[in-house]
Order: sequence, then structure tokens, then C-alpha cells
Amino acid sequence: MYKIIRDGATIGMTEAPTYIKRHENGCFVLCPEPEASGITFEGTAYHLLGREELEGVASVMLEETDAGREISEAKDFTTRSAKMAGQLQTATKLYVQASTDIKDEDALKMPDLFRTWSEVLSAGAELQKNTVLNLNGQLYRVVQPVTPQEHQRPDGEGMTAIYRPIDQTHAGTVEDPIPWVYGMDSEQGKYYSFDGKIYLCNLTMPGCVYQPGTPGLWQWSEVEA
Repeated sequence: MYKIIRDGATIGMTEAPTYIKRHENGCFVLCPEPEASGITFEGTAYHLLGREELEGVASVMLEETDAGREISEAKDFTTRSAKMAGQLQTATKLYVQASTDIKDEDALKMPDLFRTWSEVLSAGAELQKNTVLNLNGQLYRVVQPVTPQEHQRPDGEGMTAIYRPIDQTHAGTVEDPIPWVYGMDSEQGKYYSFDGKIYLCNLTMPGCVYQPGTPGLWQWSEVEA
């Protein structure tokens, strides 16, 4: 087994180097090792250090090595890398779950890193203000410190003073309405979608609990198709 080394770094390994030389017509041709000026590896020609120059190609050297040792070292490196990646993922998740300064737009890019409703219930610990949690794919931000209770889900009636849903960053136009979620901050002049229809919000309603489409509710106007 040979290592192919360029500028001190291994770029590949091969059991049988493919030796080449330059033909009189200027093309590279295969040849026996004693006649070779270079090798070809993965479709690229290289000059062999110590041999006749090959203009226009990079120089490499061949270093004979023990294949078993190289494979073992490669496996060890892969194992260490996988272990480190797992540790970094765990550290990142723990940081995100405890953080209280992650912006909405950033939270929406990594919803799976936040604890689920089931996880915070099992933990039984107080959640700090601005903590983010995940309930069935919908992110909620904690408005004030709270110890989660099974009968007080973030999407439950009367819970808007504790949990506020994080909007999925829609423009709030007719073409891109905001999916309405119970308890979200609803802004006058923006459009929201609910139950297959689009509604214009006529009044800014923090922690809105008034469902669009409710008969007699002037705060919402249905947009006719």
C-alpha cells in the first residue's frame, strides 16, 4: 500500500500506483515504474518528486505504508470524530434549551433542538422567562417563569399570559398569510390563515384568543376568494 503525499498532506492511498510518462506527442501514457515521471490518481496526473519534470502538474511523493495500520488509524479517527460530533451536538442542545436570548427567527431554524412539552413536564422544573419549547412542532416562548403542569398546555385556554406561540415568519400579506395559532400576537392590518380561509386582522390583539371566523366578531374580516 502506498500513500500519495502532496505538500506534506496525504491526498489518497493506492495498492498499485498507475505510472505515467509524457509521450513525444505531449500526451501522458502508461508506462513501467522505472520509466515513469509521474502517476495518475482519480483522473489527475501528478509529477513524482525526484523524477523528470512534468510541466503543468503538481508534484507528489509515494510513501509505502502498512495497509492494516492505516485502516486501523482511519477507523480510530472516525470513531473519535463521531464521538466528538455527538458531544458537540449534546452541548449545543443543552445550550439552546437553557438559553433565554434566542431570537424568534433563529429559533424557527432549529425547532428540533428545543425540549418538547413532554420533556419539560417530565423534568418538573421551572422554566425561565423567554425559554422556548416545542409542542407538536409549534414553538412557544415562555412569557413569565412557570413550572409546567399537564393540565396547562401552551395551547390551552387562558394560557396566553404564560406561553406565546412563535410565528412561522410569514409576511402577513394575502399572498403569504400568517397561520393563526391560539394565543399568538395578532397585528392589525396583517392577513392570517385559519381553517382553509384568509382573514384580515382589524385590531392588534396581543395573545389573541378570538378565533378567526367566529360569527359576529368584527376583529376579523374574511377575505373573499
